Amino acid sequence: MNKSKVIVVDDEAIVRAGLENWLSCDYQVVSFDGASAFLDAFNQFEFEDAITTCILLDFQMPGMNGVELQQALKAMNAEFPIIFMSGNAQQVDIIDAWRGGAVDFILKPFTPAQISGAIETQFKRYQQNRPNRPISDSKPFIHIPITKREAEVLLLLGNGSQQAEVANILGISVRTVKMYRSFLKNKLGLNTLAELVRFCGQYEESIKKIAEKD
Repeated sequence: MNKSKVIVVDDEAIVRAGLENWLSCDYQVVSFDGASAFLDAFNQFEFEDAITTCILLDFQMPGMNGVELQQALKAMNAEFPIIFMSGNAQQVDIIDAWRGGAVDFILKPFTPAQISGAIETQFKRYQQNRPNRPISDSKPFIHIPITKREAEVLLLLGNGSQQAEVANILGISVRTVKMYRSFLKNKLGLNTLAELVRFCGQYEESIKKIAEKD
């Protein structure tokens, strides 16, 4: 039986070697030292229906960066689950990646368990949403145990506003914004910016519903 395929695109040789060692027992692993090398080899790939494929993509690389490669693949109608990796991405970078269709964003240094868990999650999602199953663009409504003000803060942070901007928009202090950020962390387990942005993207309609309450 064919193993699922993981494509690694990262300019650091030590990262590529580590990922290949960690993942090769469970997956087919192909690695490239940059976006150009990946695109040069792209037409040689055989993306068979029976082989699910995921891309581990470094965010910051010489030449074409990760988001630019993501955009290039989308223009080629070659859309695969992309898990971004970065050691020092800024808030706007993470948001750009999510808006471009990234499925996860992992900060370096990471552990083998973090990478394996993220990949396994994406392959499970693929199996649940195979082409022969109806796919809906609508996002699920869920119950979220937060207040109206917490929802307003969550939406603004999740869409790229800095804490000072959130304070200005809502007419509150930065200290109060930080307090609400702490509440969101404790209530929803949103410990990192990547987790917050991802949650906001997944459940934006549900959050808006809370924020719009009278």
